[in-house]
Amino acid sequence: MTNTAPFAAPESGLIVFDFDGTITTKDTFALFLRYYAGLLPWFFKVMRLMPVFMAYKLGRIDRHAVKAAVIKTFFKGETEENIFAKAQTFANDVIPPLIRPLAQECFDQKKQDIESLYICSASITPYLRHWAVQQGLPEDHVLAVELEFESGVATGRIAGYNVWGENKVRRIYQAFNSDYVHIKEAYGDTRGDLELLNAAEASYFKPFRLSPS
Repeated sequence: MTNTAPFAAPESGLIVFDFDGTITTKDTFALFLRYYAGLLPWFFKVMRLMPVFMAYKLGRIDRHAVKAAVIKTFFKGETEENIFAKAQTFANDVIPPLIRPLAQECFDQKKQDIESLYICSASITPYLRHWAVQQGLPEDHVLAVELEFESGVATGRIAGYNVWGENKVRRIYQAFNSDYVHIKEAYGDTRGDLELLNAAEASYFKPFRLSPS
C-alpha cells in the first residue's frame, strides 16, 4: 500500500473528495469491472458472486468481505501490466463523460491548493490515479483500495482494507502516519462518506447535483 508518511500534512488542513457519485454520476468501480472483463465474462463472474451478494444482504458478511470477493473473482491471476493498461484507457475514455460539471469546476478551484487536495475512495487505485494525474494531482494524493501484486501478478487480495466508512478517515491518518489530521473540507454523497464528512471542519453532502435527490 502506498504510504505518504515521510511528509507532514499541510498546516492548513486537507481538502478531501469522494469520487464515485460525488465527482462522477455513476459508480466507476462497477463500470470498470464490466469494461475490464468484457460483457459475457462479466456476466458469469457476477453470477458466481451472487451467493456473496445475498450473504451481504442478509447481514452475514460486511462490505470488506464483498469487495474482497469481487476483487478475487475479477483480478486474481491477472497481470499488473494488463490491469494498468486497461485502467489507463478506462480513465481516458470512460470517466470523462461521467464527471459532474459542477464537481469539475470546484475541483479545479481547489487545485490552487494542490498540496492539500486529496481523493479518498472505495474504488481501486489503477484508474483513479491515472485520472488524478491527468488532473494535475500527485498520484499519492489518491487514497483508495489497493490491489495486491506479487511478481507482477494480482493475488486477488486487497492490499490493506476497503476504504469505506470509518476506514476513509483511517486511511487518511495512515497516509501521514498520524493519530490525527486536520480535514478542512470534505465532499461526499453516501453513507460510506459520513465518517469523513463528520471529521471535517466543513462538509458538503451531494453538493454538485442540480437537485438533492
